[in-house]
Amino acid sequence: MTIDDYMTPNEASYRWGINQETVKNKLKPSLNKKEIEGMEKEGLIKSFVRPNGKRKEWIISKEAMYQWFGNPKK
Repeated sequence: MTIDDYMTPNEASYRWGINQETVKNKLKPSLNKKEIEGMEKEGLIKSFVRPNGKRKEWIISKEAMYQWFGNPKK
């Protein structure tokens, strides 16, 4: 994989032609905890929180987007 195979949720929503909230909902543990844990173990998504931080930042692979949403709409 290359660097272009990974993206932020904002970029992923743009590249797939879907609403950013749709992508963010896939990353909410309250909605998809088991799926998120599995994808993190597979290296398809990654999160980072600063020590004592509250907000997670995400990186999503193209493969994760294909699994969730199929081919890009654009």
